[in-house]
Amino acid sequence: MKIFFIGIAFFTNYCLFGQSILHFSNLQTSPWTGSARYLSTGGALSALGNDGSSIMDNPANASIYRAGEFSISGLNQTITSDGLKQNLSIPQIHFGSAYDITGGVLSFSFDFRQSRWQAQPWRKFETSPNYSMVDNWLDGSNNNTPEEVLGNGNYDIYGAYQAYVLEFDSIQGSWYPLANGLPKSNLVTINREIVKNQFQFTGAIRIKNASIGYGLEFFNNKTMDGLSILESGFSPSGITSEFSMNSIDSAVSRGFRVRLGSVVKITKDLRWGAFWSSTSISKMQWKYRLLFNSKFFDYSDESYEIYRNEEFEIVNPQSFGTSLAYIFHRKGFISAEYKYHPKIQTPIQNPITWSNISDEISQELKGISELKTGAEIRDGIWSYRIGYRHSGNGSIYSDHSSFNQYSLGVGLRGISWNFDLALSHSIRNGNVNHPINSESWRLNSSQTIFLGTYSLRLR
Repeated sequence: MKIFFIGIAFFTNYCLFGQSILHFSNLQTSPWTGSARYLSTGGALSALGNDGSSIMDNPANASIYRAGEFSISGLNQTITSDGLKQNLSIPQIHFGSAYDITGGVLSFSFDFRQSRWQAQPWRKFETSPNYSMVDNWLDGSNNNTPEEVLGNGNYDIYGAYQAYVLEFDSIQGSWYPLANGLPKSNLVTINREIVKNQFQFTGAIRIKNASIGYGLEFFNNKTMDGLSILESGFSPSGITSEFSMNSIDSAVSRGFRVRLGSVVKITKDLRWGAFWSSTSISKMQWKYRLLFNSKFFDYSDESYEIYRNEEFEIVNPQSFGTSLAYIFHRKGFISAEYKYHPKIQTPIQNPITWSNISDEISQELKGISELKTGAEIRDGIWSYRIGYRHSGNGSIYSDHSSFNQYSLGVGLRGISWNFDLALSHSIRNGNVNHPINSESWRLNSSQTIFLGTYSLRLR
C-alpha cells in the first residue's frame, strides 16, 4: 500500500465542498438528552430547576435544591435511517449538595451529560448506471498534470491516478481512464456521527427571591463524516475491473467554558431565568483518511491512501438565553425557553496561516435559534409531562445539525426518591448532492429515546 501524507491545502478544498462543515456547525448546537424529567419537558427547565440537567443550562438552578441529591439515568435509543441502529448508554449523572446560610442556601453540584447520534449509513445502489465517478474525475482534471491536480487540492482525482483508475499521457497532456466504459453497478454510502460530552462543576447561591450561579464546564465533542464509493464491472478493454474509494473526515474538540445564570421569582407563581455561556478557545484534533482499493483484470490489486492528522485551536461560540415558567399552585407548571448561538466569525484561531480557511468556513455557518416548551401536571405522587424542542441549522447546508424533538413522560415521587421515565422522538434530516450524478439526495433520520432516571435525596 502506498500512503501519502497531505498538507494544509487539502483542508481548504474539502471544507469548500461542504463536507467537514459539520465539525463547526455542531459547536453551535446544544445537547439534546439529559435526565428523564428534562427530556420529557423539552429541556424547558431553566427557570424551574429541581433537575440536574437543567443546571447545565442555567447554573443558578443548583440553588433550588434544599438537600443533597444523586441521580443517574439509563437510555435506550433507536435511530432509523436506511436501517435501524440501537444502543444503550448512561446519558446523565448528577451529584449535588446544599447548605443553609444566613438568609438563603449555598449549593454545589457536579454533572455529566452525553448526547449521541449515529445513524445507519445511507446507501444508494444502482445497476447499469449511465454515469460513472471516473467520468466526473476526467472532467474535473481540466487536463492538468498530476502534480497540478495535487496542488489544486483535487485529492480524489490524484488518488484515482495513484490507484490506476486514471492515467495521464504526459506527451498528449491529457487524461484517460484505466477503468473503461460504464460500470455494471455502483454503490454510494454516507455515514455521519455526532457525540457531545459535558462535565460541569457548579456553585450557586439563593437569597430570598433570587438565585445566581456559576458553572465551569469541560466539553468533549466528536463528529464524523464518511463517504464511500464502489464501482465494479468495467469493460475488459481497460486494466481496472473495479475500485472503491473510502473517505473518513473526523474531528474531536475539547476545552472549557464558563456559564453564568440567574433565576428570579417575580411573583408567587411566575419565575424568570437568564443564562449565558462564554466564548472560549478549544483544541480540535482533525483527521482525514482517503483510501483507494483497485482490482485489475489480471487478478492483482493496488491500494493507495492519503492521510492527514492535524491539531489546531478553534473558537467555541458563546450562547445566551432566557426562560419563563408559571407554576400552578404546586400542581404543575408550563414553561418556555429561548436560546441563541451566534455565528462563529473566526472558527479557526491558530495557526494564523489558516485564516483564509477560517473565513471560508465562517461564510458557511449560521447562528442558531433554539426554542423549548414544556408542561407538567402533578396528581399526588404522580407527575405527567410533555415537551417540544426545536434547534435550527448551524450551516447553510442541511447537515443534520438541526432537529425537532417531541417528548412525553411520567414521574413517581417517594419520600426520599424519584423515578422518572421519558419517551422522545426526534426528526433530524440532511440533504446532499449525489457525488456521481449530482442529484439531490435526502438523508432522513429519526431518533427514538426511552430514558429512565432514578434520583435519591441524601438528607
